[in-house]
Amino acid sequence: MLTLAWSSLLLAVVTGGAWLVIVGSQMSGMPLAGVVQSGVVKIVLTQTRFGVAWLIRAALLVVLAGCLALQSRTRRQVTGWIGLLAAAAFIATLAWAGHGAATEQVPFDALHLPADILHLLATGAWLGALLPLAIMLSAVGREGSPDEVAVAQAATLRFSTIALASVGTLLVTGIVNAWFLSGSIPALLGTQYGQLLLVKVLLFATMIAVASRNRRRFIPALTAAASDAAVRLRAVRQLKSNVSIEASIGILVLAIVGTMGILPPGLHTEPRWPLPFQVDLSEIATRVQPVLDGIAIAIVLCLVAVAFAAQKRRHRVLAASVVGLVVFSGIGLVVIRPAIVRAYPTTYFASTQPYSAPSVARGAPLFSANCVVCHGAGGRGDGPMAAKLPVRPADLTGPHLFAHKIGDIFWWVSYGSDNRVMPGFANTLTPDQRWDLINFVLARTAGLLMAKAGSQITSTAAPPLPDFAYEQNGAQNTLSQTLKSGPVLIVLFAAQPPRARLQQLASLQPRLASAGLHIVAVGLGPRVSSAPLIATVSDDVRATLALFRSGTDGGETELMLDRNASVRARWTASGSGGLADDPTLLADAVRVASIPVAAANHAGHAH
Repeated sequence: MLTLAWSSLLLAVVTGGAWLVIVGSQMSGMPLAGVVQSGVVKIVLTQTRFGVAWLIRAALLVVLAGCLALQSRTRRQVTGWIGLLAAAAFIATLAWAGHGAATEQVPFDALHLPADILHLLATGAWLGALLPLAIMLSAVGREGSPDEVAVAQAATLRFSTIALASVGTLLVTGIVNAWFLSGSIPALLGTQYGQLLLVKVLLFATMIAVASRNRRRFIPALTAAASDAAVRLRAVRQLKSNVSIEASIGILVLAIVGTMGILPPGLHTEPRWPLPFQVDLSEIATRVQPVLDGIAIAIVLCLVAVAFAAQKRRHRVLAASVVGLVVFSGIGLVVIRPAIVRAYPTTYFASTQPYSAPSVARGAPLFSANCVVCHGAGGRGDGPMAAKLPVRPADLTGPHLFAHKIGDIFWWVSYGSDNRVMPGFANTLTPDQRWDLINFVLARTAGLLMAKAGSQITSTAAPPLPDFAYEQNGAQNTLSQTLKSGPVLIVLFAAQPPRARLQQLASLQPRLASAGLHIVAVGLGPRVSSAPLIATVSDDVRATLALFRSGTDGGETELMLDRNASVRARWTASGSGGLADDPTLLADAVRVASIPVAAANHAGHAH
């Protein structure tokens, strides 16, 4: 066993050194030979978190080498315990070079890194003991003396205890890590990282199955008092064979984990959906949701019953459970059928261009150059070519636009519609240009829909206002940053500022600020004279915000935004009720501030 330990230590030294040089090459962009000669390695070791972790691991290897040297001479237990702690620390510090240490979401990082450490320790305890156990059982299988069988019995029972604890830890921490790194079905099925994770899970399940067979059949035969020597020896040989299989699978798992370590996590990669369909539960009526929840619970109970009956070999219960599983699964398929809709490889893509004024402004001329001929200048499907087409072009001004996934729209813009009438623009527009075009279409449609919004606060779903940068009172800011601290009242006006209204809002501002409301006034004309609350913006911002103002608004439109940038109320100078008075603004500001912020999209970057 000491030979195996020294070999493992030497392998750790060689691979650790190679790892350092490769990371230095990746960070500097230099070839491997140049990294060693140019001093990049020193910079990596002294100025990066990876380098600090590497130095700590190198020191732990020195401690391990000393413990092995002393152990080979003295065989003292204290040396073994020190070596065990050093080995555990060596494994745990690997977490600081992995994805767990890079988590930036508070308070989630307090959970991810410890889970990563426990996952590594459990892996080391289980897989690290498998190979020595296989070697020992192989030796016992050749000789088969009663004393050796007794040693094998004791070692196997101890390993079984370690394996049980390790498997439980791996299951819990594996779920945590999978959530942080591939926390969605698209990320699992549509990215290389997620696909490797699924293979790893499959191999892990195979290892559990082999270990479970050992625990059910061969360990009892090895430990039963009634078993004769021949039975015990056969159990040892079978255990040796199964443990060797388990160790081989474990080595393959480690190879997969090593490959995953150099890949970006699934949540940081655009998932290419591999299936021609998707399950969209929003397509199911609300009244059917409780039925679907009940079916899901019944299926889980049937699965538990199947596992219990198979374990206890109760064939009647097993048969009944299988029948129930089939029946409830069939009912579930019928209920969920409306939710099974068409999907595309880009269905779960997120926009590479933020939904902001610069992107919208870049998309406007792209729409004019490529889309007006069919969809029309207003996007209503009435372009010059519309009458000649077998299928009328889609009306891009209706609320249905926001019912589609952004990735579906990207697919249609890139490769054409399902009816083969709309052409694709993948060969004429870059991906970023296609996203800009989509952002313009969405912003224009949002502006048209907001023109129908009333003066009463509503909590129904509403499209957001694009983000934009502005300067107010000498300070630079953006709408998204401002919304983090509370709702915003956007005041849009033509060339001449409504001074009386702005003075009224300025005097009310301290009371509105106490309710968390910010006021940003933007003039949409080429030149705007100074007045209270007016923000300075670029031409792109003025052009974008003009989409959210009507020419018949009497010269002024006011939009109350919640912290999601969604318009919750709209007032115009020419409206029936006019602009909101002071009590209304104060009351509405409090109500809008209570609307919760939408949860961050954990399955990728939200549009």
